[in-house]
Formats: sequence, structure tokens, C-alpha cells
Amino acid sequence: MTANSDDLDRRDALKLIAGGLGLAAVLVACAARGAAARAIPQDPPARDLQAVPNELYLADSSLHIINVYKIEAAVLRDSQGRSQAEILDRLAREVYAPYSTFWRGYLGDEATFRKWAESSLLARSHPIHTRVAALVRLNLDSLFTAGAAWVSHNTGHRPHGTWYIVFGPGWTDMGGFADGTMLADFTKMEPERDALEFKFPHEFTHMAGASAAARRDADSGTVLAGIISEGVASYATYVYAAGRLARAQSIGYTEPEWTWALAHERDLIAAAKPYLGSRVKADDDRLRARNQRLLVGGPTAVAYFLGFRIIEAYAAHHGAASWIDAMDLPAREVLARSGYQF
Repeated sequence: MTANSDDLDRRDALKLIAGGLGLAAVLVACAARGAAARAIPQDPPARDLQAVPNELYLADSSLHIINVYKIEAAVLRDSQGRSQAEILDRLAREVYAPYSTFWRGYLGDEATFRKWAESSLLARSHPIHTRVAALVRLNLDSLFTAGAAWVSHNTGHRPHGTWYIVFGPGWTDMGGFADGTMLADFTKMEPERDALEFKFPHEFTHMAGASAAARRDADSGTVLAGIISEGVASYATYVYAAGRLARAQSIGYTEPEWTWALAHERDLIAAAKPYLGSRVKADDDRLRARNQRLLVGGPTAVAYFLGFRIIEAYAAHHGAASWIDAMDLPAREVLARSGYQF
């Protein structure tokens, strides 16, 4: 995943609700009935918002895009003069109910959705009121199409799956569930084309990498498999950028973080090694989460760094385009053939 895009376990997403709603509860007083009526996105023009399809298929129908944000914005736009109860009922009916499986996985049941909407989405301070116009102008379809086409052309693997585009609780900017469902939450990120352009090759590489060979990998689901997966996806971003991103940027690191990791690479390897065969989520988080550090003083998410270095070594041994092989090879074979001394 990209920076702040750790793979979202549905149960763990639900665990976050208590903390998220605890903060959001502070906003309840500001989300009273009158505030709900005033909190209306003024842009984009109604015709532009209406032109955004609720759902569409792209990349030869391999990508299913569900623009939940369009329905959220339309409901809020039409909320002038309506009571908060009416607005919440419509949100539950039009935003939650049709996509309840997604919302249950990311946020919770309908009652939780209503509490979140009341305390957060209806607040004047929610990012939907300042970002929806830019999101409509962004033309996300073109980014999806271009990113998927690049991955298909360069790897021979077609990314496929469902994307939900939402203004949600902001647990992540981009992330994926165990069933392959993806989300982009613009509560967490700005709708900036240049930044998003480099996120999609990473995510599409993940979506394209679940080949039959990978599923048969004895190490599937282990920390090692996660390291290799993040390495391939991050290296794909680096190749896609073609010099526009430094190696550090390709894994979501600052240059000081990259420099520290290089200087302590052997220490990071030694600290990561005991976890390689683990399938315990806490161990995976220790290496992949953007809020956990494997070594004191070091950067977070060292799986991205170690994975990138493994794929970089693999390409150095087998040729510039050989990184694509790692999408189909077992994780331990990738590590062995890379020559990287783990």
C-alpha cells in the first residue's frame, strides 16, 4: 500500500471506531440541526456533480468504481431547509444501505454510520465541504484508466477489483480489505492529481499481483510475503515515475528516513528476521504499519524499505525489467534469487 495505506483488516477497522467517535463526539455540539442545514457544499455546480456516475466500469470492465462521494455530496447539497433527522435518514437510505457491506467493513453498522455522519460528516469543518469540487474536477476516471493500463502493459497482469471512492472516517487514505476491495478516502487526502498519479501504480500492482502462482506460495500471508508484496508495488511506482520520484519517495519516506534506514540496514534486517514466517497480524503491523517503528529512532513501515531493497537487488542481478518476475514467484524464491542478504 501507499503511505498511510496499510492493508485494513475489517475487524481492526471496527476497533478504530471507538477512538474515532470519541474524537468526533467533541463535534456533536457543532453539528446541531441548524449547522446541518448550513453545511452544504457550494461547489461544484450541480450539473457537474450530477454528471459523475454512481458506478462505472473501467479498464475493459476489470475495475468497478463506486463513487459514494458523489451521493454523499448530493445529499448534503439538497439538505437546505431540512432537519438533521431527515438528512441522516437520507444518508442511511442512499449512502449506507446500498453499500452496507463496505461500510460495515470500514466503519460499522448503520447505527455507527449515523453517529459518525451526525458528528462528523454534517459538521461544517468536514473536508467534504472544501474538497468535493476539486475531486469532481480531478477526473479520477483518467487516473484509474492510465494507471491500470500502465500496469497491464508493463507486467502482463491486469488489475481487477472494486474501488469505493468516499468521504469516510479517514482511517486511511488508500487501503485494501482481505477480499480485495479497495477504498480511497478523501477525508484523509487532498484530491491532488500529481500525488494520486503515483499512488495508483502501487495499488494496481497489488491488485494485479494475486496470480495463481502467488496464491500457491507456501509463504502466503506471512510477514515475508508482505515485505515482497510491498517491495514489488513500491518498485513499480519507482519505475513508473521514471526519475520523477526518488527511491525514498517511492516508499513514502523522507530523505532523512531513507538515509537512516540505509545506515542501519543490517540492524533492520536482524530485527525483522524473527518475524518473517509469522502470520500474526500484530507482527505484520510491526513492519508494515505507518505508526509503528521496528527500531527506536528509525522510520516506520520498514517492510516497504526492505521490500524495495530486495526487488532493487533482484533487478540488479537479473535485468531492469526482471522485477516483474517477483509478481509470480514464491516469496522465498524472490529473496533467494535477489542475492539480498537477509
